[in-house]
Amino acid sequence: GTICWYEVPCTDPGRAFAFYKDVFGWEMAPGGESAMPGYMEGVDSVHMFRKGNLYGAFVKMSSPEGVATVADKANIAKTASLASFRVQDIDKTTAEVEKNGGKVHFDKIAIAGGAFGHSARYIDTEGNLVAVWQPPAKPPM
Repeated sequence: GTICWYEVPCTDPGRAFAFYKDVFGWEMAPGGESAMPGYMEGVDSVHMFRKGNLYGAFVKMSSPEGVATVADKANIAKTASLASFRVQDIDKTTAEVEKNGGKVHFDKIAIAGGAFGHSARYIDTEGNLVAVWQPPAKPPM
């Protein structure tokens, strides 16, 4: 899979965007100024950005404790910056992850009712969090 999505957990999306805009030249994606609602427990809102062909979001966490820091030990109850790998079939990918010693962190979910595809997260054999994304049949953007 190729990296197709990058999430930056934060407590202040405006501050996070300003940093990445100034440091890396990231732009708000069309519609990024208006947040999408959170897609899982602990996420208040999602603010999309882009840089070239890379899309992602500043994910506003419900609490500062939801943002992992460098000082945090591995804790699957927290989230950190996360790249997603594009896959053709999440169900087949999940089977392969489990077959090869990985674990499901959270199973397949529909993003915005499936309009933005589906996502799942896994824990690899080394304990790293890995995300995958299956695009919708018709791209939303």
